[in-house]
Order: sequence, then structure tokens, then C-alpha cells
Amino acid sequence: MEPRFHQGDAKVHAGADLYRCRANLRCWTDQISNGTSLYPGLEQWAGHLHFDSDADAETVLYAGAPHLAINDTEAAFLVEELDRPTATLTIRGNGPAPF
Repeated sequence: MEPRFHQGDAKVHAGADLYRCRANLRCWTDQISNGTSLYPGLEQWAGHLHFDSDADAETVLYAGAPHLAINDTEAAFLVEELDRPTATLTIRGNGPAPF
């Protein structure tokens, strides 16, 4: 599968709240080899979410089980890092990407 990309608006559901952000994401599928053939593996996706305020980014960082929503599709993700000066989260997800 060729990599897919999303650059644009997104929303994060964290707890009972909704946070708007701008997303820059990439999705890909690794290939698994059994020695003679290649098979598609689990879809993975990663990238950055930029929030308007550091407070929103930090709230999402500490929220339990945040979900990223793009259009009408949602997926859970993990936060790897918060860059406070830019209010940007580095995230990673496994399984079907929400874009």
C-alpha cells in the first residue's frame, strides 16, 4: 500500500471535550515476509497535531484515550511528545487511520 497523507483540520476528543487542531499525518502499511512471500501488515500512522494554545495540547497529552477525528472517522492514538513552544503533539496510531 502506498503511503497516504493528511494535512489540514482535525479534532481531538479528549474526555468529554473537543479540541480543534491542524494535523500533518502519514499512514503506511508495513510488509511481513515469511521467507518466500510478502504480506501486508498492520496499518500504522503518525505525525503532528498543532493546537492554538499550549494548554489545549497539554490537556490532550494527559487525557486518557484521546481520539482523532477527521471528517466523520475517528481513531485512538498515543502521544509521543509535546513541543510546548509550538503547542504541537507528536502522535502515533495503529490500525485504520482516520483519513
